[in-house]
Amino acid sequence: MKIHLINVWVLFWLLRISIEDIRRFTIPDRYTLAILTAAPFLFDMPFPSRLLAAALPFALIPLMGMGDVKLYSALGFSFGLQGLLKITCLSMLAGGVYAAMLLSMKRVKKKDKIAFGPFIAAAAAFVLLWPSEGTGVPL
Repeated sequence: MKIHLINVWVLFWLLRISIEDIRRFTIPDRYTLAILTAAPFLFDMPFPSRLLAAALPFALIPLMGMGDVKLYSALGFSFGLQGLLKITCLSMLAGGVYAAMLLSMKRVKKKDKIAFGPFIAAAAAFVLLWPSEGTGVPL
């Protein structure tokens, strides 16, 4: 597998996002913007498709924090609709399993906060490093 410099850039910021969200339960906008700067170099897709994929995550506002929504939006713009759907499904599945485990072990209560950024970041890293048919090919 060939790793491009732009992939290293995105992976670096995904790691920073994970660390910051675990420490402070926040995802700084400048980290999300750093990923967004890589968008034109990641996957080849039409601009209107990018805009649609960037707009869809805002439907999640009632369900999660704005940092998570903005990260999904930046990833949608960068990865396109199919990539965003894969990232969303993977992150929701992983985060849900993790939350269920914590609840079953009585480590958290239903109202407690759980950093979700690391699950989004891990799913995005997976899709970036192992693109499948339809997601696109890194340029």
